[in-house]
Amino acid sequence: MDHSSLDDSELLCLMQTGKEWAFSEIYRRYWERLLAVGYYHMKNKEAAKEIVHDVLLSLWLRRETLVIQSLPAYLGTAVKFSVLKAITREKRQQELLAANNTTLETVAEEEEKLDAKFLKDFLAGEVEKLPEKTRLVFKYSREEHLSMVEVADKLDISLKTVEYHITRALKSLRSSLRRFYIFLLPAAFTIIF
Repeated sequence: MDHSSLDDSELLCLMQTGKEWAFSEIYRRYWERLLAVGYYHMKNKEAAKEIVHDVLLSLWLRRETLVIQSLPAYLGTAVKFSVLKAITREKRQQELLAANNTTLETVAEEEEKLDAKFLKDFLAGEVEKLPEKTRLVFKYSREEHLSMVEVADKLDISLKTVEYHITRALKSLRSSLRRFYIFLLPAAFTIIF
């Protein structure tokens, strides 16, 4: 049956009494116009379709309590309001996401700084445990950035002796780091799992 001859007020009255075909006619009659309004504001066809569908569904679900003077004005306003809500919600989500990303990046940077400081402090402690001559050669080489020749001249020792002490220091520090990481590994698994 062709219901296109009925005006909006007649369709509204019939829809309010539960006539699904009246709602279907309203849906058919206004779908394209409302979609154009939604798309104009959203610039996203799928989001506009969802909004128009939700507005029309709300019309059906609230049919018994709604008092509508002008169906086109009511539907147009409802779509515009829904678009505004969607845009506001999307902006808020983007702001929260940006804030969360910034927070996560800041936390990660702080953790890296703490890890680096902790490792540096650990290594400094291990260097202090080295035998005196080895520690002195290592500090000149690594902390004061002297070449092996400069360290040998400064301490009045041979180049081979400098190489020996640096090799000894590095072996000792590597061994300490292995023990350190083996010690931390069970704790890391406990935290992760």
